[in-house]
Amino acid sequence: MAMIPSSGPMRIVALPLVRPSRAGSSKLPVFYSFKFARLKAPPPTRSTAFLRRTFLARWLPEEGVVSWSLRTANRTWANFGTAEKGSLKLRAFQLGERLMDRLDFEESNLKTIDQDVAQIVQDAGLQVPLWYPPAALSGPQSLDNLRALVEERIPLHNRGMAMWIFLAVLSAPLKLIPIIPNFPFYFCAWRTFSHAKARRGAGYIQSMLQNNRIVPQPLLALNAVYAAKRASDDVLTRDALERAVRALNMAPEEAKELIRAQEQVVARLAKAKTS
Repeated sequence: MAMIPSSGPMRIVALPLVRPSRAGSSKLPVFYSFKFARLKAPPPTRSTAFLRRTFLARWLPEEGVVSWSLRTANRTWANFGTAEKGSLKLRAFQLGERLMDRLDFEESNLKTIDQDVAQIVQDAGLQVPLWYPPAALSGPQSLDNLRALVEERIPLHNRGMAMWIFLAVLSAPLKLIPIIPNFPFYFCAWRTFSHAKARRGAGYIQSMLQNNRIVPQPLLALNAVYAAKRASDDVLTRDALERAVRALNMAPEEAKELIRAQEQVVARLAKAKTS
């Protein structure tokens, strides 16, 4: 099983989801796998250190308010999935899961960027390798596609944040109804956070590209992915995706996202043919 060379705290792997014959298009659908190494936490800022010395320290979670809030929200949402059959919570959870499947895979990719590590990499001016399959891309193409991705997604996520904040404000009064959980508000808040996290991740990548910190490097082990048989519409097949999962030693959740990305590309190409 091939492994990604482990150099540096951050690495990017580009996996084009269509065959090389489409490389002449202005933007290639690419699944990005962002890999991060565990780093020692940076020293606390002056304001954080001050809070730790005050009476607020006993009330503040050690991991930070934002991390604690996200962990609590994720645990609460997961608990909805274990609610009684037919309950409102379970139906809301199932609806949310279906909506998750419709989320652009590009947004999901950008949300996986570890922003603490990305900030350290950016502040230290470190180089980030961009591994790409030479059978499907060249070095300049890999950079062009990554640049096109962030240039497209940043304004989209800016608009998304503004829209969902507005909708969250409109749905907030529903919290006054004690009988019905305010699922619309929580969904709007989740979408706002999702756009914000993807936007910030895209911002880090854009800054690294502008400062020539991302360096393309060929990964020959990925060529086997593109040697596999393809579907008639040139999209990588499930067999090819399984090769990629094995080559990159992907976790089950990331492998699931890769398959979801392939399904979205198939749907987009089918829609383009009929339009």
